[in-house]
Amino acid sequence: MLAPFNYKDALLSADFRMQTFAQLQKDLARAQCDFTLHSKNFIADLAKLLENLSDEKRAQLLYLIDLPENNQHITASEDFFTGLAEQIIHREALKVFWRSQFSAR
Repeated sequence: MLAPFNYKDALLSADFRMQTFAQLQKDLARAQCDFTLHSKNFIADLAKLLENLSDEKRAQLLYLIDLPENNQHITASEDFFTGLAEQIIHREALKVFWRSQFSAR
């Protein structure tokens, strides 16, 4: 049985953080979002990007990242775009985590 995954704790590791950042950059490029994130504060940068994207482009990005557009965990938050950015980072970190779990075997 796998231990529960806590992405915030995992992001404290510099290597894991960089892998997650690289995964996010890759998915942004796939969605053709021309935006440069800074690795030190990429949640705030991502929130700003999300706010400035068209609805169509944002939906495309969420589809590529595999996040539902109407996520109940996000809509309840005060700052929608920061909440959405955190959900995206969580999803990207989960991709990195699963890749490490399956490549280690």
